Amino acid sequence: MILKNKKKIRIIIGSLNVGGTEKQLLKIINNLAKRSWEIELITLKELGVLGKHLNKKIKVNNLNVKFSFKLTKFFIIIFKLIKIFRKNPHTLTHFFLPQAYIVGMISSIIAKTKCKLVMSRRSLNYYQKKIIFSRTIEKFLHKKVDKILVNSEAIKKQLVNQENVSEKKIKTIYNGIQLKNNKKIKKNNYFKIVITANLIPYKNHQILFNSLNLIKNQLPKNWKLYCIGRDDGIKKNLIKLSKKLEVSNNIIWIQTLNPEKILSNCNLGILCSKEEGFPNAILEYFSYKMPVITTDVGGCKEIIKNKKNGILIPKCNVSELSKAILYIYKNKNIAKKFGDEGFKTIKTKFSLKKTINEHENEYLKCLRS
Repeated sequence: MILKNKKKIRIIIGSLNVGGTEKQLLKIINNLAKRSWEIELITLKELGVLGKHLNKKIKVNNLNVKFSFKLTKFFIIIFKLIKIFRKNPHTLTHFFLPQAYIVGMISSIIAKTKCKLVMSRRSLNYYQKKIIFSRTIEKFLHKKVDKILVNSEAIKKQLVNQENVSEKKIKTIYNGIQLKNNKKIKKNNYFKIVITANLIPYKNHQILFNSLNLIKNQLPKNWKLYCIGRDDGIKKNLIKLSKKLEVSNNIIWIQTLNPEKILSNCNLGILCSKEEGFPNAILEYFSYKMPVITTDVGGCKEIIKNKKNGILIPKCNVSELSKAILYIYKNKNIAKKFGDEGFKTIKTKFSLKKTINEHENEYLKCLRS
């Protein structure tokens, strides 16, 4: 039996800016704080916009170091983390995302910490190609970490087959969503499409724009595309492309933490990424009984069953995406069926409560051992 005063955990992440991982983490730790967990959140960069939504019981430690020289910043953060580990060497520690994992694990090894160490991998490992020696370093760290949590079987498969991690060390915990009274607004004769994805190259917005260009004359004149997400530096180029393709007047750009009103009024949710771990966007679409079109990448097929609750298409395929959009537009009964089936899917398999419970169970196992 775990005593309440031993339910302590240290979470380390880059920041709490808007992203799928950050939103899931916020929900998990806020709920664990209500369950008498003593939580310390350590951010390596700025706290981030989601920080204002943290449960007041959570202790926040922001290590943001204001040095322009990256190597100096790196060593200062490691030094600060070593001090934290040495001060509380037994506190269960969970690293979210690659930067926190690499920096945090190195610090824990130097500090000779005695705590259990957990890592979350929430994307496919393609990012390792962009960071020198990343895969080599992570393969070494995998031997030192006690548990690796992933949010799709696709990620687990990569870890086992490409990074030599034992299956026994890995636990798959899917993202979850809290179902509220998500009321659908009557659609009238509009056709509204939504893509919920930060403006990042791998999200592949340009493929969607090109697809819409092919079929824009077959859609109603008042069709709309809502692009919901934070600009990571490519918005100007996307706007330029939309003007060139003559679809800019139909596109609405939105950055918000509360997209509920928009989602409730849309007919179709789209994800056209080149890569994904397990996207929250699909869960959000399904919570409003929207049909979904997504590229068959990462863990997408672990929730989308082709032609049963949505449509899976090959990545970077403009023609297939345009055909799928037209199919949903022209077949309203099938679109409704996909949306209803999608809602059933998340209600039974992807609830937020299930996600939180599974995280808590893994933490308790670590504490017991």
